[in-house]
Amino acid sequence: MSRFAFVVALVSVAAVAGPPKRPPVDLQAMQEAMGAPAESTTQFPSAASYAHYLRARLSHHEGDHRTAMDELRLALASDDANPFLLTQLAEQYARTSELERAEAQLKRVIDKHPDYAPAQLLMGRVLYEAQKTTRARAHLTRAIKLRPNDPDAYLVLTQLWLDQGKVDEATKVVEELGGAVPGEPIGYRRLGLALAERGDAARAEKLLVRAVERDPGDVDCWTTLARIYEATGRGDKALEAWGRAVERDPENKEVLVSAGRMALRLDQYVEARAYFDQLLSLGRDPEVVVKVAFSYLAMHRLNDAATVLDQARKQHTEEPRLHFYAGLVHERVRSWAKAVEAFDAVPKDGTDLAYEARLHKAMCQSSLGQHKLSLEGFSKLNDERPALSGLSAAWGRALERAGRPKDAESTLLKAFQTARAPEVLDALSGFYERQGKPQDAVALFTQALSKAPRDEPLLFALASAQERKGDWQRAIETMRLVLDQSPANTAAMNFIGYTLADRGGDLDEAEKLVLKALEAKPDSAAYLDSMGWVAFHKGQFDRAVDFLERAVAESPDEPTLLEHLAEACVKGGRKPRAESALKRAVQLLVDNPESADRPLQKAELEKKLRAL
Repeated sequence: MSRFAFVVALVSVAAVAGPPKRPPVDLQAMQEAMGAPAESTTQFPSAASYAHYLRARLSHHEGDHRTAMDELRLALASDDANPFLLTQLAEQYARTSELERAEAQLKRVIDKHPDYAPAQLLMGRVLYEAQKTTRARAHLTRAIKLRPNDPDAYLVLTQLWLDQGKVDEATKVVEELGGAVPGEPIGYRRLGLALAERGDAARAEKLLVRAVERDPGDVDCWTTLARIYEATGRGDKALEAWGRAVERDPENKEVLVSAGRMALRLDQYVEARAYFDQLLSLGRDPEVVVKVAFSYLAMHRLNDAATVLDQARKQHTEEPRLHFYAGLVHERVRSWAKAVEAFDAVPKDGTDLAYEARLHKAMCQSSLGQHKLSLEGFSKLNDERPALSGLSAAWGRALERAGRPKDAESTLLKAFQTARAPEVLDALSGFYERQGKPQDAVALFTQALSKAPRDEPLLFALASAQERKGDWQRAIETMRLVLDQSPANTAAMNFIGYTLADRGGDLDEAEKLVLKALEAKPDSAAYLDSMGWVAFHKGQFDRAVDFLERAVAESPDEPTLLEHLAEACVKGGRKPRAESALKRAVQLLVDNPESADRPLQKAELEKKLRAL
């Protein structure tokens, strides 16, 4: 679309844009309109001239501007000085990008009828398209003086200034329009939305506030304001703006999702549920259900997410994603039986999703103690899709749970020799630690590195194995090799920083590294925990609690994070919070012993709890 067509479209819909569903009654504007002198209606010299004009308009709306030109020329045959018809003909020239002919035509009209506002306005548009901005401004200014209550010329002049990067001048024009037509929101709305798109949030906010004062029913303005408030950390105002948008458009699914998410972020769960229930009442479209479930998941409301997905599964039994996501959520909250049922509902149609569901089903069966069914499932998956990501690591863990550690080791070593995927490296390291043989992991990874000394996943795995073995200083040396090769590796920074803090190393270096990692990933529970642990060992207990509370908020089901929080709370004189954190950690270890960070963690936490 040419810029001319865009500008014409911009102003031609000004009367209906907004979306002015029910604008407030402006008595002053009504009085001004009633008191304004009526403009004489264009007169046609004959019925034939009028008929040709009507045909021209029909052709124009059909996009046939050449035919529209021909019909206008026929209409002008009996009235060749009619400024209205001449201006209409000039517009058709402009529509076909014949800007010079349009300009010449309009010049003739303006020479004879200098006070004909439509010609002045169209000349401003044509010159603007031709990038003759100085002359365009003059004609647009003249059009405004001739018709101060018509928004069209104001809008084109605003766009002209905006394209030149002169936002202050554009704002002045919008303010002039607001003064000339009190209660008219279109100028504030258009400029505010344009500035918001360009990232000028501060000025956009001021204009959009003025727009909604004049038209409280403008959903676009409210949603844009809500996003601006969110981006600038004003959650309460953002939620209020989303609420206004919902009031005006209660069936707008995107607005309802955003309002619900904002309410969740502010811990207003009742209000969030109301928005989500209203959204789901419009029809449990699978895409909408997934958005709602993921919104709950993002705020760690796992049971709410599971409820939404399970209800949707009853209505959309044929939708595999709903079954799969429900299985993942039930798996996350360790409802193994429900997870197995959900994964089993995914059709076995040979798709990637089907294989992923079968993998997770076998993992959950293993956690349930259904070892025979679990191992049969893993074996079949290995026959059909041996390269399935995560298969070998999960199969090895299932074999270990089933009391077959030699088979588990064999499976993991075979995978290690084949691909050396990160999850296999981690599985081997964990396996040897649980078997009381961390030195075997160190030997395995050291030998592998002799053939590939710059292999980062191997270096990372070796450092982890060395730390588990208790050789933390060598572990840090190994991890520094990773950081030397990849200076932006935040996981390596966090490993070194946490290990230094936990083992009594250089706390200043630890803080520097972890803070740098947090700059890249400020919401990482692991990095927040490390920073809290650094602050704890520096004796900054209040600061430690702040970081650790954030870590627990991001990952509420990690016993070690809760343990760290409890220790910081004890030192900071917050024993009730310490007690609740320890109780939660112990319960998590009762529900899922495999979540323990070390063999005797549960007993140690119970001892700390008794001491409180």
